[in-house]
Amino acid sequence: MLTTRSALWAGLPTGLLAMLLAAIAVIGLVNRQAMAAGKHAGAKVSLPLVIYSDGQAQSGYIPAGWMGTASAIKYNGSSTAHPRKGNSNCLKIQYTSSSGWGGIAWQNPANNWGDNSGGFNLTGAKKLTFWARGKKAGQVVNFGFGLIGSNKKYHDTAKGKLAVTLTKHWKQYSISLKGKDLKRIVVGFYWTAAPADGKPFTFYLDKIEYQK
Repeated sequence: MLTTRSALWAGLPTGLLAMLLAAIAVIGLVNRQAMAAGKHAGAKVSLPLVIYSDGQAQSGYIPAGWMGTASAIKYNGSSTAHPRKGNSNCLKIQYTSSSGWGGIAWQNPANNWGDNSGGFNLTGAKKLTFWARGKKAGQVVNFGFGLIGSNKKYHDTAKGKLAVTLTKHWKQYSISLKGKDLKRIVVGFYWTAAPADGKPFTFYLDKIEYQK
């Protein structure tokens, strides 16, 4: 004989029933809060949005999320080592260890790994572009945006990634944003890499930009 849910609950002690109903209410509230956080858009920005260009960083994305063997990373935002033609500066990144891996995430706000509100609404952007070159050819570097998963309250609503084998010459790269939900991007740009052949590496970046 089947027992209905209401009949089953009616047979519970009053105190236990009250505890169960309270727990269900809390779970519902948490779920609603999570849904609200997931739908909350970041601040709308004008496009194009430049994260870095010729020594200048103006977008509000901060290169604060140092990852991996962070002590091996060196950052120079105003390097004069062979910048792109017509520019005076470029961004120089060094990884000085022969093992492990490193990376930097440009976040809004700084050091935000999804626990704080922030990010930007980049709706309307068609592609993320950047220029890069290696001090030596052959180093593979992963570039992208959006690192924070949906397990975090304020996660990135989209992600994109591109693995690049660097050459010694400046080259522009592009990540398509077609079909992406860009209403809250907390990590606007990042790179990660491990030493090729166990050797430290150096590379350069310029004109990191979201284009419409």
